[in-house]
Amino acid sequence: MTFKVGLPPEHDLRKSLTKKPARRERRLMDCIDEYKRVEEDQQVMSVARALAEDSSSESKRAKGSIQPTLGFSEEDKIETIQPHDDALVVTLRIRGYDVKRVMVDQSSGVDIMYPDLYKELNLKLEDLTVYDSSLIRFKGKVVIPKRQIRLLVQSCLEVVEVDFIVVNAYSPYTTIMARPWLHALGAVSSTLHVKVKFPFGDQIEELVGSQSVARQCMETTILHQLGVGVQLPPQEKEELVMFLKKNVDVFAWNAYETLGVDPSFIFDHLNVNPAVEKTAFVTPIGNYHYKVMPFGLKNAKATYQRMMTRMFEPQMEKTIDVYMDDMVVKSKAVSMHVEDLNDTFQTLRKYKLCLNASKCSFGVGSSKFLGYMVTHRGIEVNPVQVRAINSLQPPRNPKEVQKLTGIIDALNWFISRPADR
Repeated sequence: MTFKVGLPPEHDLRKSLTKKPARRERRLMDCIDEYKRVEEDQQVMSVARALAEDSSSESKRAKGSIQPTLGFSEEDKIETIQPHDDALVVTLRIRGYDVKRVMVDQSSGVDIMYPDLYKELNLKLEDLTVYDSSLIRFKGKVVIPKRQIRLLVQSCLEVVEVDFIVVNAYSPYTTIMARPWLHALGAVSSTLHVKVKFPFGDQIEELVGSQSVARQCMETTILHQLGVGVQLPPQEKEELVMFLKKNVDVFAWNAYETLGVDPSFIFDHLNVNPAVEKTAFVTPIGNYHYKVMPFGLKNAKATYQRMMTRMFEPQMEKTIDVYMDDMVVKSKAVSMHVEDLNDTFQTLRKYKLCLNASKCSFGVGSSKFLGYMVTHRGIEVNPVQVRAINSLQPPRNPKEVQKLTGIIDALNWFISRPADR
């Protein structure tokens, strides 16, 4: 959920970056962001020196007073669940309302407001001001924000003004409080201790996060992105969600996260004697022959299917069916499903094959597979295809008659004794 400020659309450097490959662009944007942070730190240091020189009398008075020290100790872990990897989620008072599910992310460069909070605060479009810069999410995806708004945020008794960037995107959180808010508050945060500490007068105030809310948000994210069946019994559903959380590494959230299968497991090597010339094709500049079959040839699909068959051979026709990049993990009982999934995930992890998270569904009673509906009753016709046939209009000209004839001829392959029907 980390966000970084992007370059303005009209910036010349941005225009040149967008013409480069995505991987290089992301690397360059990270370098620019790093340079910007160094530059901002230098500015903060120079401002601090200027303030120190201009307010010498105040600094002398300050020497006589003891400033509170912000830090964390083992005592701060009391009443927390350890060890953990939970996000830091707190409750803040924004615009006079107690707002829950607020994520504190010190690695994010902007404070974000999501649609749920925007609606709950009864904000209108005229309340927002223009924000013409793009944002870069943690995964490198560029997000175009709607607008921005400045609101008062209260933490205990301390109140600061925060510029929120309104983003029209899904999130289990209502808002993300980032470095600008932490710096304005003079606060430090610790996900390990599940706390935010900040000075208030001569005391240290604390915001204590909720691990239970953080875990609910994590489960909501998994349910939203992976599509977990809503009809599962509560106990099986909870077990499935916990299993998916432990195996998040098997999913690829974008193309750059795919690990890649070992080439020696995929490639189909030809039995060719290097000393013997064997021409495979002719070009205007010479004759060539293959020593290793490239993946983009006609047998690419067969090669991929052979790879999948070899991977899942112990499970094939028992708990899994695979055709190309489509697979179905089936279980005879709901209680056995997580165990069957575990075997599949172990195979995927072994061969470094990742799943596309956006195309996965888990714990469902029925699903579409190769154009058909697979249910606990067996294989059934896809209702969408039935509606397409029922909605066919009578042919009105010779061209539509030819089209109908072609459709009927194609259906003959799937209908027994079509002449009698």
